[in-house]
Amino acid sequence: MTITGFEDVEEMLNKLANPYEMAEKAVNKAAPIVEKNLKTQIRSAANRRDKYGKPYSTGELEASIAATNARDNSLGVFAVVKPNGTDKIRNAEKMGYLEYGVRSHGQEPRPVRAAAVAQSENAVMQVMEEVIGAEVDKL
Repeated sequence: MTITGFEDVEEMLNKLANPYEMAEKAVNKAAPIVEKNLKTQIRSAANRRDKYGKPYSTGELEASIAATNARDNSLGVFAVVKPNGTDKIRNAEKMGYLEYGVRSHGQEPRPVRAAAVAQSENAVMQVMEEVIGAEVDKL
C-alpha cells in the first residue's frame, strides 16, 4: 500500500508553525465590534437623569472606551476593551459603579459588559472565522 499527498498537508502545517500571528489578526479585527457595542450599552445605561433631574452622564466614560492591540499569554490571544483615563475619578471606577451599582446612593447595577459581550458574540465569531479562513487560504 502506498500513501501519497501528505507532503502538501505537511507543508501547510509547517506554515502554521506560528498560529498566534493569525489569531492576533483575527482578534484585532474583531475587537472594534466589542468596543462599539460596549459604548452603545454604556450610552443606553447612563443616558438618564438622577433623582434631582440632573443628567447622569457626561459621556466621558463612553468616550474613554478603547480596545488594546491583541497580545498573547499562556491562555491564548486576547484583546481588552476597557475604559481609559480619568476626569474627576478614574473611568475604570465609573465603569465599576455603573456595572455593579452603588447601594449607598441607590444606584442599581447596570451590567453593561455582559450585555455588550452577549451582543457581540456572533459577529465576533464570524469575523474571526473569516480572517482565519482567509489566512489559511493564503497557505
